[in-house]
Amino acid sequence: MTKQSIYGLTLVQLSERLAEYGCKRSQALRVWDWLYRKQVTSFSEMLDLRPEVRQVLESNFLLTSLGEHDRQESRDGTIKFLFKLHDDHLIETVLMRHKFGLSV
Repeated sequence: MTKQSIYGLTLVQLSERLAEYGCKRSQALRVWDWLYRKQVTSFSEMLDLRPEVRQVLESNFLLTSLGEHDRQESRDGTIKFLFKLHDDHLIETVLMRHKFGLSV
């Protein structure tokens, strides 16, 4: 079985997938907190989870993130980012500032 990026799951999907391995919803909520609030870079950093839950995560999911490879800023506040993926591919995105807010 191929490992799936954990960031590709919604909270509901994460809860359902972890339930398949006998994990409770509260554990999915803690994983979610570690991913999106504490922004960990490895499952071993999720210290309030039982070792068995961390092993389920390690065995079934990838914890991949973007790394900033380059950034260019213009005078109008527009920022162009070049991000490096876990597989060394590069992707580009642009952050534009408008009177009504931001757009990407």
